[in-house]
Amino acid sequence: MQKFSFDYDSENDDLFLYNPQSKSKASIEIGDLVLDYNTKRELVSIEIMNASKMLTAVKGAISAKKALLALVSCKIEAEQKKNILMIRLYLKSKGREIAQQVLYVPNIKKPSPALAY
Repeated sequence: MQKFSFDYDSENDDLFLYNPQSKSKASIEIGDLVLDYNTKRELVSIEIMNASKMLTAVKGAISAKKALLALVSCKIEAEQKKNILMIRLYLKSKGREIAQQVLYVPNIKKPSPALAY
């Protein structure tokens, strides 16, 4: 599990999770997710658009948007299972933990011809 840095844009409801020590080489957009990979095809960042709608499993009576505004830490675990990349997000807000969020996205096996262009 890797600790990631984060930025939350409340005006646009976008959550950006990133490894500050890695650089993005290619991006893939799947719905409200943008996944960035380095040259070794390792996941280095995730942008979640409409984050408060996607991250609805918040413990307690706090809204998802308030929890995102009070975010203090983020860890990401990515695991390949056949043709799917399973991403577990562990987000912690002030005094509360946002329940683990699991995202399933297609696994990248070969570089896209569009990215090579």
